[in-house]
Amino acid sequence: MISNLKRYTLYIVNLTDIVAMLVSYAIAFVIRSNLPQLAFIRWGANDYSRFLMIVVLGYIIFNILSLYNDDNFLKRNTREEFAASLKMVFYVMTAVIVYLYAFKVSQMYSRLFIGIYAGLLLVIDFALRTIVKKKVIPMFRNSGKSEKVMILASRRQAEHVIEKILDTEDWRFIIKGLVITDEDLQDEMIGEYPVLSTRENMFRDIEQLDIDSVLIVQDQEGDDQIESWLKEFRRLGKIIHVQIDEFDVEDSYRGLDRIGNCPVVSYHNIAPMPKRQALIRRIFSLAVAVVLFPVYVVVYLLAWLFTLPESAGKMIVTRVRLGRNNRRFYQYRFRYYRLDAQQRIDEGKSPYTVCGRVLRFTHLDGLPVILNILAGDMDLIGPKAPSLPRYLKMSSSERNKLSIRPGAIGYWSCEKNKSKNSFDEDDYVLNWNIGKDFFIIVITLMRYVTFQSIRKNSDTHEQEELAFAAEQLKLRQPLEYDRTYYTKKQSVIYLFIKRLFDIVLSLIAIILLSPVLLILTVLVTLDDGGSPFYGHTRVGKNGKYVTIYKFRSMRQDAGDLEKLLTPEQLEQYQKEFKIDNDPRITKVGNFIRRTSLDELPQLFNILFGSLSIVGPRPIVEEETKIYGREIGKLLSVKPGLTGYWQAYARNNATYETGERQRMEMYYVDHASLWLDFRIILRTFVSVLKKEGAQ
Repeated sequence: MISNLKRYTLYIVNLTDIVAMLVSYAIAFVIRSNLPQLAFIRWGANDYSRFLMIVVLGYIIFNILSLYNDDNFLKRNTREEFAASLKMVFYVMTAVIVYLYAFKVSQMYSRLFIGIYAGLLLVIDFALRTIVKKKVIPMFRNSGKSEKVMILASRRQAEHVIEKILDTEDWRFIIKGLVITDEDLQDEMIGEYPVLSTRENMFRDIEQLDIDSVLIVQDQEGDDQIESWLKEFRRLGKIIHVQIDEFDVEDSYRGLDRIGNCPVVSYHNIAPMPKRQALIRRIFSLAVAVVLFPVYVVVYLLAWLFTLPESAGKMIVTRVRLGRNNRRFYQYRFRYYRLDAQQRIDEGKSPYTVCGRVLRFTHLDGLPVILNILAGDMDLIGPKAPSLPRYLKMSSSERNKLSIRPGAIGYWSCEKNKSKNSFDEDDYVLNWNIGKDFFIIVITLMRYVTFQSIRKNSDTHEQEELAFAAEQLKLRQPLEYDRTYYTKKQSVIYLFIKRLFDIVLSLIAIILLSPVLLILTVLVTLDDGGSPFYGHTRVGKNGKYVTIYKFRSMRQDAGDLEKLLTPEQLEQYQKEFKIDNDPRITKVGNFIRRTSLDELPQLFNILFGSLSIVGPRPIVEEETKIYGREIGKLLSVKPGLTGYWQAYARNNATYETGERQRMEMYYVDHASLWLDFRIILRTFVSVLKKEGAQ
């Protein structure tokens, strides 16, 4: 948040720089007109205005990217001020040169004229800034134009408040004197400032004094006392300032804000990035991600095609990382290990797929983080997103770097050595500008093309990759259970017709409901951010593990059961795998659950064959224990989007009563096209009536 002092000082700097640009242009034009070397140039009015327009545009870019975040104007010494002027001239002239060559109009302007203008701008801007800071602002402060303020404070607070005001060199105010509220010190001096009145006589004396405003410093005064003072000073027509009590939090950055209508003092571990800079950084990241997205799609398809014959399975590895303000998210990368990687390592063989070696060597395995950038979890450039074990070992100063979104690349990707950190990441977070981002991009590309890029925390990545491969290998192996208990086979004709109907009806439904699918995707995303879809591993026909997709209806931290659920709700979840009035459900999630719209993505499961339209509901592995020996009977048929239990009882039949198990078994014993048709009709009725939906 920008303070009023910073805002008004920024206006002064802007005005000073603009005057310097105009004066420099006028002098450069006079010099140009009298130099024989420039006599051949013939400029028209449009040429003049165009050059000025380019200069102003360059200054606006400088103002947005750098000057807006500069609050050191009043404190800089002469050398630092010269460097600040040089920085401004560099931005402005860079914009001029880029424009001239990008639009091929460089022949219209003499290089000598541009050089003269740049030199004049540097000298004149530095001179004007120095004059304004050393002469104009002090002159304004001493001229009587500054706001004259009287301080009301206790003896204990008085010197401290004066020091805090003078430390900022706030030129908008001039202290005229004090009122000590807990002692009679009239006509004495506190530092360089006189005590002009007492608590008993302050209203009478302040009314007669040449005072613009009163600063009330809270100490032991109650709210009622301060409120009565406010009313009396308002009657006198004075501006009233009330100091807000602050906690002395070491090495923190404070700012005033509002949460709703509640005024607050916000404490940040590090200075927050200004909103406009954060917006520019975000737009730049999104633009690069959008440009690279087609590259990601092509690489994904090629990686999938080349990996499929060697080690079929999911190509995208999800890893838990911590992002902005230490929020957890799933970071995406390409898989480069075979699913049997651990076994091959034990046998002394290479765990990599052929394609995986290429992805890892070229660092293209990190390309899917484009999805994280588009989803808002990451930016293109920023601090490295740590794993949870790494985060727990980080110092508080290291954690403070996560005040901004982590980056796909950053200073850490510019290093040549895994253990050496020659780049200052704190400087990046505290003093961000677009130039630093371009520097990181250039250095990273140089490391990449010269094969000098490194993989930091590669041991962690390898362990995560191994764990992911082992998990996927397990899911590709069917659940072990007694398959001899139930041996009844369904009719081949019935299965063929049912599968044909599944393909045709799901395809038609996807096409007709595509607008609804798109709208729900947007609504779920906007509700609380994150992915709109939720994939959960269930046990399908013959014990095969399948991933069932839904629209996400729960909060992103829904997995933290002990935090979100009461002991009674936790007990119910452990018995039924469902909860009444589930507190984890979002507002949009509550609606799509009641209307069963959260199930619509399962149309794609039906189309690709892991589900049927009608069948027993797919269950998690833990639920298979409830069925005991009869689990073989349940898993002899393909699970369905809807079923006998769901259509006729919904959530009113529970595992605890045994009613749900009986209804699922009834379907297995009596499955037929006619029963399937009845279940579909009944499901529509149940959904429209919202019977038992949760």
